[in-house]
Amino acid sequence: CMNKLNSFTMAEVLITLGIIGIVAAMTLPSVINKSQKFILKQQFKKAYSILAQALLKSEADLGYSPLCYYNAEQDVSSSAGYKGGGHSEECSVLQDAMLKNLNVIQKCESNAYANHCIPEYIGFEKVFMQNDPDMSEEEAKDKIKGFLGWSTTNILNRNQAYILQDGIIIIAYYAIPFPYNFAVDVNGKKGPNKWGYDLFPFITVANSKTNLIILGYGGYPVERGGVSTPEMIRQMHNK
Repeated sequence: CMNKLNSFTMAEVLITLGIIGIVAAMTLPSVINKSQKFILKQQFKKAYSILAQALLKSEADLGYSPLCYYNAEQDVSSSAGYKGGGHSEECSVLQDAMLKNLNVIQKCESNAYANHCIPEYIGFEKVFMQNDPDMSEEEAKDKIKGFLGWSTTNILNRNQAYILQDGIIIIAYYAIPFPYNFAVDVNGKKGPNKWGYDLFPFITVANSKTNLIILGYGGYPVERGGVSTPEMIRQMHNK
């Protein structure tokens, strides 16, 4: 007699596909999130490397380290702290040298958002309010009195911004030339355009030998779920 052929019924196929769909729906967001974090980490590493190399070459071109830095606590690595104070007298000199060593394709002296240099970032006062829904606008403004250059108004309308050839955006702190205090959007106008995701603050510091180093400054807030600049640098070095 002939062997009876085994096969799946339509109901069994539909049930199997349904289970696969449920599992995919549960795991896909996690996979996408991990993938996005990995991509942003690589973009951060690239942007940091570009800036660090440009700084080294600028010092070499000038033949000395210009007075444009915060004072470091010690001989620092790129993720150490700083003790405050410093010099900004020659930041214009260092800025000119740095911009020559970066492939800048667009510059906005002011009104960076209106002139399409940057997307619509929020300032630190709004970050504080997002992270603490009970915080009033006045309380948030009070918290950023020491760094008003990163208020929403200054970021969008007053701070200088530079777009590099590969899309990286550099934003200088209001009224002080780059690279004394600045922020970098590592993937440019692509999303999410959020502090601690693709937008990170940096400062330039000098150690006891007055060697200039670009430092990840962790004293600023990050948007919920984001990562501070020093932590991103630690992850970059730890791979």
